[in-house]
Amino acid sequence: MSISPAAAPHRPRSVRALRFARNLVRWGLPARSLLFGPLSLGDDLLCTAVLREARRRGQPFAMMTARPELFAGNADPARLLPVDDDYVAGLRRLGARVIQPYYVGRHPADAQRDLLPSRHIIAEMCALAGLHGEVALRPYLTLTDSEHAAGALFPRQVALHSTGLAAALPYDTKEWGADRFAAVARALAPHVKLIQLGSLRDPALPVDVDLRGKTTLRAAAAILAASSAFIGLEGFLTHLARAVDCPSVVLLGGRAPAEIFGYTANRNFTAFPSCAPCARRTGCPYDMACMTAVSPTEVADAALALLARPPPRPLAFASSSLS
Repeated sequence: MSISPAAAPHRPRSVRALRFARNLVRWGLPARSLLFGPLSLGDDLLCTAVLREARRRGQPFAMMTARPELFAGNADPARLLPVDDDYVAGLRRLGARVIQPYYVGRHPADAQRDLLPSRHIIAEMCALAGLHGEVALRPYLTLTDSEHAAGALFPRQVALHSTGLAAALPYDTKEWGADRFAAVARALAPHVKLIQLGSLRDPALPVDVDLRGKTTLRAAAAILAASSAFIGLEGFLTHLARAVDCPSVVLLGGRAPAEIFGYTANRNFTAFPSCAPCARRTGCPYDMACMTAVSPTEVADAALALLARPPPRPLAFASSSLS
């Protein structure tokens, strides 16, 4: 929901019009486009679900993105376009549709809370894009054979992520704590090779391979595709794991229900004390009771159960019916 680096609302109107004219010649006039914004890494990935459903209906969208690598090999977008606010404004003046499928809003009484949709965020995004009928509640990412091969570092591997605080839009109310993730890693160490993904700033975990800050988005996707499981928080890497059919153990706590932000193929850990679901972005006044209610032992046991009885791939997914 951010303004793109290319946006300059204080430029003279004549300069903005000239920029738009140049970009119109360069990029054309798409009738229908999706846009989340330059910081929308996970949300751009979620847009792949909308793009798939729109193409199935013969109504494809162009995708405006700052992360074209998320869409490499994906035939669903009509085309990929850069994020540029002058271009967007000009398209709208010409009557083109630019859909921004923001699935949460701001709470009118509390600046630290989101207004959550009543249905899964992918269903909400599809509805905002004007789609009807059954929609699959999962994102997509296409890997090449060579990428798949490069992601298999060990015969049996599990990927972990310790925090989401390095995200462009961090939510401290999603955090479980690096110490708890470390306890999970120690419990799993005798059974599987462990790989840590994420930002260089993330707390280190006791793993076999530390790849914090050392992978591209597609390399991380390939590692997830080759992993027996992913363990982490609700956020980009959980959506990325689902996009490549990696079963996951996900810590959601009580900020939002799994029915809205989770996937049925995953083991979703939630807890709902009297203060939940809160939809807060920051500043929990209850010492994160919903997160501390989930123990490292429970999470490690869930991961071991996935290793003992891995689900068939591609993973099963839920669907939603849009009227």
